[in-house]
Amino acid sequence: MLLAMLLLGLASPAAAKAAGDFAALNTAPSALAPDTAYLLLRTSRAKTGVMSVDHVLVRVPTDAEIAAWRSARQAAYDAALPDLRKKAKDGRVPPVEDFAFDYRGPKNRLITSPKNFIEDGELRTLLIAVPPGDYIVYGIGVAGRTLVTCNCLGTVRFTAKGGEITDLGSFYADKVHKDSPLPFLEDNVGPSMMAYGFIMGQAIDPATRDTAVPRVLAAFPRVTATYHAVGLFREPGATSINRLAPIPGVLAYDRGKVINVRTGKPAE
Repeated sequence: MLLAMLLLGLASPAAAKAAGDFAALNTAPSALAPDTAYLLLRTSRAKTGVMSVDHVLVRVPTDAEIAAWRSARQAAYDAALPDLRKKAKDGRVPPVEDFAFDYRGPKNRLITSPKNFIEDGELRTLLIAVPPGDYIVYGIGVAGRTLVTCNCLGTVRFTAKGGEITDLGSFYADKVHKDSPLPFLEDNVGPSMMAYGFIMGQAIDPATRDTAVPRVLAAFPRVTATYHAVGLFREPGATSINRLAPIPGVLAYDRGKVINVRTGKPAE
């Protein structure tokens, strides 16, 4: 799970889609490309001050991508080693596992943008072309770039297949140090957290077969996302941590344990 975050790269949703990229679509595609998956989601338009609140998804990297990343890290570490030795205190050089470097490989972080949508309304509907794969609902970003709150204490994953529109349902995010006007969010953090800054919370209302879709997409086949519970993970880059709100039949919590409702057992 941590490797999924370590491979993060930022993709501009407005940019033309290249291999391994993400692109939010403003119009319906002429056809669904077999090597591209399409995510359909409705998003609340909450703001924190003057900045938009965005949703962060992470694609789980393939074994080949992980191997390539490790190889690139080792090469960067070897190149930096002479300088690391000069700066090392007491001769202690940090191990390669702790070495941070600028990776130029495939991008696997998706941050939704409120500016690129296929239908407007009370909830703004997005259609995003993405590489097929397994995705994790990772957390919340601000102003399109920064991961502010990770769902390190519990979240869900889903699979998006090529040539399909996967309907994720409705995503909500807001500050949760006090009651939110948005539905589904957990408001149990408490107002005392404002002494240190606000905490963001995220929730999903999954799609069903009866969920309305934009008229321009009515002719396309659509599958509803099958969510699976994901257990605790570590993310050192987030400003704060929280958990995705419970989802009936999918995700629950028991005294801090993440529960896979389908099995009744703790989620991995």
